[in-house]
Amino acid sequence: MVAVKPQDWSMIRGDTMSFNVEIEDLPQDLSSMIFTCRNVKKDEIIFQKTLGDGCMKISQGKYQVRVAPEDTEDISAGIYNFDLEIQWGTDRYTPVWGSLKIINDETY
Repeated sequence: MVAVKPQDWSMIRGDTMSFNVEIEDLPQDLSSMIFTCRNVKKDEIIFQKTLGDGCMKISQGKYQVRVAPEDTEDISAGIYNFDLEIQWGTDRYTPVWGSLKIINDETY
């Protein structure tokens, strides 16, 4: 039902990044969706996106996560960890996780 996909992504600091998550045969709407970007070395959350605040339902079983420019514009270039946790009922899954490389914007 939920595919597990480790990923390594890159994005320009201060840009928008979005991606879709499709869950086949979703028995009901998600009760929770949290996208977390963390600096593991400092054990701190850089930013989070949740349902209604960066995560939204597009259609049945299809959701979008949007990282806004203000989420990364003040972050130092580097490599951070991320994961996406979803939940419906008592079931909880982490279908996507990996590293997010933040690259300096050369056109500011």
